[in-house]
Amino acid sequence: MMSKTNYITRLIILISLTLSFEMLGLPQPITGPLVNLMLILTTLVLNPLAGVILGSISPLVAVIRGQLPAILLPMVPFIIIANALFVLIFGLTGKLFPFSLDHDSSPLKSIGNWLGLLLGATIKFLWLYASASFVVPLILGKQLPAPFIAMMAIPQFITAIIGGIFALLIFSMLRGIIAKND
Repeated sequence: MMSKTNYITRLIILISLTLSFEMLGLPQPITGPLVNLMLILTTLVLNPLAGVILGSISPLVAVIRGQLPAILLPMVPFIIIANALFVLIFGLTGKLFPFSLDHDSSPLKSIGNWLGLLLGATIKFLWLYASASFVVPLILGKQLPAPFIAMMAIPQFITAIIGGIFALLIFSMLRGIIAKND
């Protein structure tokens, strides 16, 4: 069982690493997968609640950093919810389907992890697309420009999948070290 101090220390390190990625100012096709990597890695290393905490901070930093266009500021609460849905679905599915492709307990061979990643990424993308297409226009009283709606569509699915795959790879390599230090 991990101590509270260990938990908080790991959460602070994971948040700091994520914020460092965001502060680099890299293009969205790089930053998006890195942030999604950190959301899933945080969920794997700690738990879904830690992933939700990180997923709530990350969009706020994107606003402060200027990575999110001003027209998309009303999307921030929806992005926070999308991140929460992503990590909660990933974490819950991993627990509900702990089956492995063989008897190895590798996170890369867990059916639940892959199913969770696919479902979580799909729900994240659908939530963001629906929010940008229907909910935010109701709030603003006008439609968002098509390029901004497009930003909240398939690219969100792709960056979530790419980030999740890398998170599973990294966690698979580090899980022995992580478990030894619990």
